[in-house]
Amino acid sequence: MLNRRLRQIIAVLAFAAYWFLSGIASSHALVARDRVETRDWRQFPAIVEIDADATVVAVGDVHGDYERLAHLLKKAGLIDEENADPSDLKWRGGKTILICTGDLIDKGKHSLDVIQCFRTLERKAADEGGKTIVTMGNHEAEFLANPDDDEKAEKFLAELEKQDLDPADVATGKDKKGIGAFLRRLPFAARVNDWFFAHACGVDGRTLRTLKAALADSVDEEGFGADILLAKRGLLEARLKPIPWWERKGDKPKESESRLRGHADALGIKHFVMGHQPGKAHFSDDSRRKAGELIQKFDGLIFLIDVGMSSAIDKSPGAALRIERHGRRQTATVIRADGTEELIWKVTE
Repeated sequence: MLNRRLRQIIAVLAFAAYWFLSGIASSHALVARDRVETRDWRQFPAIVEIDADATVVAVGDVHGDYERLAHLLKKAGLIDEENADPSDLKWRGGKTILICTGDLIDKGKHSLDVIQCFRTLERKAADEGGKTIVTMGNHEAEFLANPDDDEKAEKFLAELEKQDLDPADVATGKDKKGIGAFLRRLPFAARVNDWFFAHACGVDGRTLRTLKAALADSVDEEGFGADILLAKRGLLEARLKPIPWWERKGDKPKESESRLRGHADALGIKHFVMGHQPGKAHFSDDSRRKAGELIQKFDGLIFLIDVGMSSAIDKSPGAALRIERHGRRQTATVIRADGTEELIWKVTE
């Protein structure tokens, strides 16, 4: 009798241990799901660095609106047919560097066309001596970290379903169309000469070298949900509200500008270009940004280029920033969807 009772107890304990250990294994699998294999940081660096005497055209968050993106790229002189299939686009930008600061996906209904557009232009621009760079946005990072979040990525997930693509396969870079592989290798920022482009620019006072190392280490360890990317002041998540990420409550105008300039000095750059926030903003010098407006602050220290161009947001029909060098002179011009242009900053060094 005693032996039978003992065997029953052992069996119950073994069953409990099995489910306990299975639970631990499952939780570790969830944490590691977006880290199927270690990224080759030499081939796909955390921050792309370029020194080139070339025109740069930068666009912010597209959010699934291929039609408006293509129209804007045509107005910027980078393609010549906005109604073309995104796989058949022709590059007309010569040696121009095109940069998008992320958030290709979600909200709009044509995220896959937007992704294909940039994949096509990556190849076509390179053939003509130009370059196309897409830096990762918080929406891409959040999808890669958690492809089951059907509330935030509802439209994107619906597109994947129509194409018979498993979101988990895409997030782990295993899908047959290479969409996930493209998203997983996106850099988190780009430095072009003394300009720094990132989705939200939350650099936390790091040098460029320490930022690159921290990004690689954090993503290898934590995946795309790493705090360095998606924490409140992360590189892809830092915000303009309730106050801009570089400000502190009670700042005087010179204090907030000095703090932002300190971040730039640490990186060894002179200009920030960020997307992520298309809405109204209020700065410590009591100046304001209107929703959907592409502006610069502090004599070209920072440019805000997310104008809410997707029709799903519709704060503006779109705008791009063109940065040009003319000898020792530099200019920054807004290119609007209606074809009009406005010089918003210039300097003679």
